[in-house]
Amino acid sequence: MTYVLKKLQNIQNSLARAVTRTPKSSHITPVLKSLHWLKINERVKYKLLSLTYKVLTTHQPQYLHDSISVQPSHVLHLWSLLLAHLPAPL
Repeated sequence: MTYVLKKLQNIQNSLARAVTRTPKSSHITPVLKSLHWLKINERVKYKLLSLTYKVLTTHQPQYLHDSISVQPSHVLHLWSLLLAHLPAPL
C-alpha cells in the first residue's frame, strides 16, 4: 500500500473509532464492518470496478467509453472479475 493510501486508511480508522467510541487497542476490521465501510484499498477497487461496469453497460461517461476497447473473447473473463470483486449485498 502506498504512503497516501496508508495515510487515508489511518484517517478512516481514526474516524471509525471516533464514531463508535472504540478504543485504539481494539481491532479495526470489525468496527469497519459494523459501519459497512470498506477499507481504503477495497473502496478504490470497488469504485474502479463499478465505474468500469457503468462504462461497459451504459456507455457513459462517453469520454471513458471512447477511450477503452474490450475484446469479445475477454468479455466473459471481465464479467467474472467484476462479479468476484463486488462486495456481497447487505
